[in-house]
Amino acid sequence: MRPSSHDAEFTLTTQLTQGLEDCSWEELQEKYMEAMDEHSRVEDNLRAETAKLLEVFTIWSQTTILQDEKRALKRFKTQMQHVQNSEVNLESKKKHYTDVVRAFQSALALLNEQMRY
Repeated sequence: MRPSSHDAEFTLTTQLTQGLEDCSWEELQEKYMEAMDEHSRVEDNLRAETAKLLEVFTIWSQTTILQDEKRALKRFKTQMQHVQNSEVNLESKKKHYTDVVRAFQSALALLNEQMRY
């Protein structure tokens, strides 16, 4: 025969309250305070460790930001140098094409003069 849930609850309650009459309430209160003090110490340690980790994370994130800024500056300088080189090359090509056109104009002028004579 299986014990009913009411019997099981009664047995559990009896086991839990069996020593209450003999219990020293001062001792119980002292154990409770010791347990709470221990939990407070653990919580304080966790809080301090979390603060240290947050400080490390903050430093890491600032370092990352600085590195990104340095990379962006290098990229910008490289792009500016490329644009300046492209402008110099374009100006050089423009001068070359202008010289070629002048040479053709001179050649045409010489041909026109020779055709007149």
